[in-house]
This record gives sequence, structure tokens and C-alpha cells, in this order.
Amino acid sequence: MVLLFWTSVGFCEGRRGIGVSETTAQSVFVSLPSVPDRVDRVEGVLADFWSGSAPRARGLLRAERLQVAGRWHPFPAEVFLFVSGTLPVERRADRGDRVSLVGRLKREDLPASSRDVALPWTRYRMSVKSALEVRRTGRTALSLFSIPNLFFHRTLPASRSRGEWFDRNVRGPLAALLLGRTAELDRGMVARYRRGGLYHLLVVSGLHVALAAGLVLGGLRRARVAGKRRDAFLLVSVFLFVLVGGANPPAVRAGIVIGIFLAARLFERPIPAAQALGLSALALFVADPRQVYSIGTVLTFAAVGGITLLTEPIRRRLPARPEALFSGVATSVAAQCATAPVVFWRFNYVAGGAWLTAPLAIPLSAALIALGGAILVLFAIGIPAGPLCSLFGLGSRLLELLADRAAGLAFLRPTPPLAGVATIGALTLAAAKAPARLRPPAAILAVALFLWLAFGPAPKGPLRGFSIEALDVGQGDSILVRWARHAFLVDGGGPFDVDAEDFGRTRLLPKLLDRGVTRLDAVLATHPHPDHALGLFSVAEELPVDRLWLSAGDDESDLFGRLRSAARTAGVPVEVLAAGGSFEWSGARLTVLHSGGPRRKVDSVNNQSVVALFERDGKRALLTGDAGAPTEQALLDRGRIVQVDVLKVGHHGSRTATSRLFVARARPRLALLSCGRENRFGHPAAETLRTLAALHVPVFRTDRLSDVRVDLLPAGTLVSWRGLE
Repeated sequence: MVLLFWTSVGFCEGRRGIGVSETTAQSVFVSLPSVPDRVDRVEGVLADFWSGSAPRARGLLRAERLQVAGRWHPFPAEVFLFVSGTLPVERRADRGDRVSLVGRLKREDLPASSRDVALPWTRYRMSVKSALEVRRTGRTALSLFSIPNLFFHRTLPASRSRGEWFDRNVRGPLAALLLGRTAELDRGMVARYRRGGLYHLLVVSGLHVALAAGLVLGGLRRARVAGKRRDAFLLVSVFLFVLVGGANPPAVRAGIVIGIFLAARLFERPIPAAQALGLSALALFVADPRQVYSIGTVLTFAAVGGITLLTEPIRRRLPARPEALFSGVATSVAAQCATAPVVFWRFNYVAGGAWLTAPLAIPLSAALIALGGAILVLFAIGIPAGPLCSLFGLGSRLLELLADRAAGLAFLRPTPPLAGVATIGALTLAAAKAPARLRPPAAILAVALFLWLAFGPAPKGPLRGFSIEALDVGQGDSILVRWARHAFLVDGGGPFDVDAEDFGRTRLLPKLLDRGVTRLDAVLATHPHPDHALGLFSVAEELPVDRLWLSAGDDESDLFGRLRSAARTAGVPVEVLAAGGSFEWSGARLTVLHSGGPRRKVDSVNNQSVVALFERDGKRALLTGDAGAPTEQALLDRGRIVQVDVLKVGHHGSRTATSRLFVARARPRLALLSCGRENRFGHPAAETLRTLAALHVPVFRTDRLSDVRVDLLPAGTLVSWRGLE
């Protein structure tokens, strides 16, 4: 009850603080002039280290004020920064610095998943053309706290100076494990850790703070240091570890919990662990109200709460000897019991292998922390650490091997209802604190409900007809077609950064899993442009896909070549579609009307897009990719266009597509149009909208409605959307 009381007080206070800031920021932002070439000036504090590198650096700003019409106004908001140009932006300013920036400020797109829509504040993004537009105006306490991390990071050997093996197995994991820097990790390594449910072991987190504290405590016991001296030394050690680790939120949260507990003992006012946990929640939420809604906060307090409440009951049911082994197993299982439902709801992973490998992986992670700390010190004082680096690299490979084995028992599952996850949490709490006779039934019910949500039947598409949904992926295309237990994906969206292959994991996969799609009958990439194809990399890597279809047109920037390679690695068959081909499965038919063809002088790759007709139970949808007017005219000349129910508007509504004759021949009952909010291309064009309006075709746009779904059923047509309007 003490834990619940203090956490509730912190939540209410944090929510109040968020509401005040949000009202202020919104009122200032809406006063900005609505002109396409607007340049904005914002001041604030860099809240994190830069990720990525020139020419695509990303950062996070805690904005403080915004200039409107030459006057400064308070603007307490969270702004994601995107800096272009060749100049390294970290030389201009880094975390903790107060900065002034010049660029274009926009509202951030809606989150990928409806799980995030309830956040009670608006996020913003700012595009900055060059690091020269980032100017340091001062330093803050956070700048001072960042000095240890910056110092140790700069003492690491430069990237590529010691070979690929060192960068992959030593430099990357060392920077992540002790410094909280994840940008240099190998992408394949990260994917294996994520699938195995052990990613939290790879980066500085609350678990690492606890492990480091345990290592220090073990050393103090061996040195026979006890009492207040032990607690004081342990408190200082935790503080330094958090600073060196970059003082990221997970480490800070764990440090606050441990710090309050140790401080109470130092002042001879010892408190129970649950009360320390509640007071730390209060302190954290008052200091940073947005932590109220952080999934990391939930996981931190769930893990610590699980360890506090469940370790002892689990330990009593395990063998007495060896004590250290089974105590570690009990702690690991207790943390997994508390966090598994949250991980399942937020990340869709049921990491069965993590339950088996965690008792081995956690001690190995502790050993790597101790070894990595020694390596950092040696690098800092200029002493070679060759043997230790080799040993660290071998340990890193072994930890990755455990993650890879755990991935074999990890499953991506449809998003469970939040009420179900909350019920599992309540039953788990009852299994620990209810009267003795009720604990076994509560534990059994918690396990049964978890298994039902994880492996029960997923939502399916219409049994008759089909649904077609334009997924909101920003300035790009991704169309999901579903019927019965089948799903077919056309394009995957993506930014115009050809290296941003993780877009699908953060933006597209959550949408598919929210809809219960855990397997795809086919994936079609209409043409090799990043705003259509980048999201498909993660789809091919993470989901079972029966086949990948590509356009017969020219490749561009080797995008299709890389997609082929990713598909081959995942065991997905790849086929190039030819015009005139037809595919039938489960009562549905896909007819390829156009694919490839001659390279035209204007919009050459766009006009080689696949154009396809999907049919089932007498309902039809025309999928046009980015095909323009020349391709439309060629299809009209060959008599390939028939009347359809739904038209996917070509090329995001550009004026170079969706000709009047084409629309008149197709006679769609409605049109789906995918484009980004306030996109730099001005899509959709006014001419295109006038053409559709003149032919009485209702248009449903993702920039205004977000995800738009059309159910084409024998009894009628149903249109629904997630909704901005």
C-alpha cells in the first residue's frame, strides 16, 4: 500500500505538470505563420547524446522558448532534431548544452501504434540544414554530468582503427554496455538480442546498475568493509556508474531507487524496499513528469517490484544448494514474471528463451561490466588492454550466442488488450500478497491468461470480400490487404534516407501486430524507392513471409539488391513480377497489369512501378504504386483498366498521375491517398483533388485521417480510420 500511495502521488503530480506545459507549448506553436518557407528559431537544452553521424545526425531537445514574429515565448516541449550536412554536429554542441537552433519546426507524426496515442503531450520535430545552424549558448548541470561519459568515449580506439572484429565485438558492445552508446552496435547483433528478449542486457539499464552495485558490494565484503562506510562507498559507486553510463533514464531510475534505500540507512532511518521504490517514483515523476508515461519507467519499477515481492516465494520452491545459483535463478524468474506481460504488450515479444538463458546471461553480463570497466580505465590512462579486449570480445560473442539461442524460442505475437495485461499484473500481485490459500489459484490464472493472450487466435480479416487499409507511414506508401486468415502487403513505406532500414521495425511492424498480422502470404515492392521499400527490410527479417515480389523495372541505389539479400538471409523466396502474370490463392486473385517496361525520360523509376488488380468475391481494388500518367495511358490503350471499388491514388496524389481519363475508366467508388503531413512535395496536388472531386470520387487521405481501412463486403462497404479529423 505504501508503494501504491507514493507512486499515485507522483503520477498525479507528474500529470499536472505535463498539462501545464502542453497548454503553453500548443498556444505558442499555433501562433506561427502557416507559410511553406517558414524558418523557426528555438532555444533549449540537448537532452541526449547525438545518434547517427553526418550527414544524418539525430538528437533530442528539451525546448524552452520559441521565437514568433521577433519575440520570444515560453515553449516547454520535446523536439526531435534532424541535422543534415557534412559537419559533425557534436563539435558544435552535445548533451546538456543550452543551444539555439534555426530550422523548420513541425508537429511529429502520430505514433505508429495506437498504444502511444494517449500520450498527453504533442511531440515536435525540427529539421536543421547544417550543424552551423546549431549554436551553443551555455552549459547546464547536465553538461557537467555528461563529462565522464564524453571523456571515456573519446578514449576508445577510433572506429575501424583496429579492424572489423574489434569494432563489432569490443568497441560497439563496450560503448553500449558501459557508456549507453548504441549507435555503433552491429545491426545483426541488435536484431538477435531483440528477438531473444535480451536486448536490455546489451545497453546500460537499471539491471546493469544493480549488477554493478552487486559487484562493488561483493568487493567490499571481501575487503571486510561494513556499516556506514560500506553504504557510503556503495552510494558513491552507484552515482559514478550512472554518470559514466551517460545518466540515461533507465540507469537514473535504478540509481534513485538504490540511492534512496542507501541514504535512508546512512541517516539511520532504514525503510522497506517497497517504500524506497515508491519514494523514488515520486521523486522521478516530480523531477521529470514525462517519465510517468515512459515504458522504460514501467519496466524498471515492474522488475524491481517483482524482485521485491516474488523472489522469496520462488526461492522457497527451489533446491537449497548451491545457494548462489538458485538465488540468482529466483531473482531472474521474479523479474521475468513481472516484466513479461509489459514486454508482450509494448513490444509484442513472447521471449520464452529468455526464461532459460537469463540465469546464464545475467552473470555473464555482470562479468562483462567488470571487465569492461577495467578496459575503460586502461584506455583512459593510455595502457594497452589487448588481452582484456580479446577476453571481452569472446564474452560478448558468448552473450550474443545465448541471445541467438533464446531467439529460437521467441515469438512476435499480436498486441494483447491492455485490460488483459493489467489483469495478469493484478493476479501476479495476488500470487505474492493474497492470503495463502488464494496464492496458487492466482498464479495459475495469471499463467493461463498470459498463455491465452500470447497464443490464442488472432484477429482475422473478412470471411467474404476483403479489407484494404492505407497504413499511415508518413510520406510513403504501405497498403495492407486482408481476408480470412490471409494478409498481403504492398510496399512498406520509409524515409528518404536509404540507410534507415530500421524504419519498418519502429513504424510498420507495430501497425501489423496491432492488427493481429503475424504472417504474410506475400509482400510486393512496387518499385525501388525508399518511401515504398525501406520498411520491408524489417518485415522480411521479423515476420514469416511466404514470398517477396519485386517490380521488373530498374533498380535504384541497389535498394532491391539489398532487399533481395535480406530476404535470402531470412529464407524468403524472391520473384520478379512480369506484366500479364496472375496469382490465385484462397479465393483471391492478383493480376499484374504493369511491371517494368521502357525507361521513360520523366519519372522513369516511378513509371516502372507494378500496377496490380486485386479481386475477391466480386470486389476489386486497383493498386498503382507511383505510376504516373504515361503508364496510365499505356494501360488505357491496352484496355487493361476495368471498373473497381477502390483506387489507390498513384504517386501520393502528385499532379503527374491520376489523369481524368484513367479515373473515368476505373470509376472507383472511393480512393485511398497516402502522403505525409506537411510534406515538402506539396502532395496531394490541387489538380489531382479537383479531378477526383469532378468525377465524384470520395478521397480518404492518410495525412488527415491516419490509417484508413475499407471493408469491401457483400453487404456493403465500411470505411474507418484512426483519425486526426
